[in-house]
Amino acid sequence: MDTMIETVASILGRCHDSTTNISPTILYSEGWMTRLLVAVSIDAGIHFQDIDFSRIQNWYSEGLLSSPFLPRTRTDRLAEGYTHTDMALGDFTVDSSVRGDISITGSEGIFGVIEAKMGSRLSPGTKHVPVYNQASRNLACIAFNTLSTRHRIFFIVAAPEKKIEEHEMRKQVDMKVMLAQIANRFDLYERQSPVYALKEEVLRRAGQCVCSVISYESWLERLGPHGSYSPLVEFKERCYAFNKIA
Repeated sequence: MDTMIETVASILGRCHDSTTNISPTILYSEGWMTRLLVAVSIDAGIHFQDIDFSRIQNWYSEGLLSSPFLPRTRTDRLAEGYTHTDMALGDFTVDSSVRGDISITGSEGIFGVIEAKMGSRLSPGTKHVPVYNQASRNLACIAFNTLSTRHRIFFIVAAPEKKIEEHEMRKQVDMKVMLAQIANRFDLYERQSPVYALKEEVLRRAGQCVCSVISYESWLERLGPHGSYSPLVEFKERCYAFNKIA
């Protein structure tokens, strides 16, 4: 097994040059950019965007977070599946040997999600619910999973500053906009529905979430004194080059 891990490392280590056998964006992507930033931020113990990384007990990429709108019948056209989180942080567990569901632990603590982007915009919605963007969906899931706890909750969108401006991400992560979209999402259900019954509680909890948009550039600035700063900057520059972000 160790030999295979070394082989994987060798393949990834060549993906930025002419000898590569894979697309460079398999490594130089929003996913790995964020994983590296989180790992180094925890090691450095920085306090950034209202998150004290020294208190982060766990992080997990691509875990499954349940939704208040999971299907209750096979014909439920309004339903949605689990949200694949780009990055979950805080007090939770994940059984990766089964499916990867995120389970919040304890009655209080920290829990949050980072939605990572490189060149793409936040998804605007789905076929049956077109006005319910990716930020609103994450916020609703965070609120739903912490309804019965006192966890301090947060939601962050991380992306290149150029793309944040180009796609107007800060407008989409505005709390009023997201709460309105979540409320409209609930209003699609009949008033006697058990899903609709969750509306006010989910909106109340969502309103307690600290939400923000951060650029990879500003995040890297906070890591200037850390020994991994220069390699992180180089990694970011390769991400931008291979994803054609000037």
